[in-house]
Amino acid sequence: MTKDFPKISAAQLFCILLLSRAAIEITTPNSSSAPREAIIAIIGSELLRFLFALPLIIFSLNHDNFHRYVYNKNKVMGWISACFGAVILVGAAIKTLYHTSGFTEKNLIISGSSWMIYTIAAIFAVYAAYMGVEAVARSGVLFLVAAGIITVLVFIADIPYYQRSDVWNTSENSGLLGDIIIRFLNGGDYLIFAALLPYVNKKHKNSSFKTAMYFSLFSIIVPIFLCVFNFLILREFYALSEYPSVASASLSDIAVFKRLDGIFSAIWALCAALRCGMMLLSAALMFAALKRVSEQKKNEDPKTSPQ
Repeated sequence: MTKDFPKISAAQLFCILLLSRAAIEITTPNSSSAPREAIIAIIGSELLRFLFALPLIIFSLNHDNFHRYVYNKNKVMGWISACFGAVILVGAAIKTLYHTSGFTEKNLIISGSSWMIYTIAAIFAVYAAYMGVEAVARSGVLFLVAAGIITVLVFIADIPYYQRSDVWNTSENSGLLGDIIIRFLNGGDYLIFAALLPYVNKKHKNSSFKTAMYFSLFSIIVPIFLCVFNFLILREFYALSEYPSVASASLSDIAVFKRLDGIFSAIWALCAALRCGMMLLSAALMFAALKRVSEQKKNEDPKTSPQ
């Protein structure tokens, strides 16, 4: 059914999912008053997302197109599931664009217009979606490598500012529930997984399932690592920082680069814009899958096929 489709590897799928999760984590304003609250909120929100996505992850063991599968069982439910997923993805893309434009305006283009930045990011996202599955997958890997390199450089450069602190006993968790809700609503990654699942080149059995499980694990590890690192660098200023990762990057300097926060912010802003492109592409793919199967059924129906 999908043998003639463009194919991506399970490793590429994992990279773009991880990029999506890390980008929204870094470009979304800090909603936690202390690292303990942030860590609990990260674990809580990710576990909730995992539980909601668990049927889809189990589905990936034996099937590769969730919405087509539902459509074959019931046409109406198939279109409803695709519309529901697409609405969530488009909403998440718009929300990501909003955060990306705010992140860019505050950290890169201080005097720029927020609507201009929003428009530029939206054009970039639409173009990324237009380029298709393989281009987005390749770009996602390259963006993740670039973002990983600059982030590691920030970690290394910030070593002199590192001080041991008690991360767990820092404050009361007064805003914990709100923080969990905010982080939970910054989702959509598992819907990207569902939309791109038919395009994964399954060289090994259960590769898609393993990809989802690895992503579930790293979607907890990476945000917690960023949270702890930023707190150990910023300490009492952590709660005051709207973007803790950028604040940590502003302290770093390597050779001629006296501050890495500009490069850091630019790369992660592009990653967040690419996340929007992934979501728009995924929303389109959901409908494309149902359109293809609908046309196939019409061609197979002797009443509608040409004589």
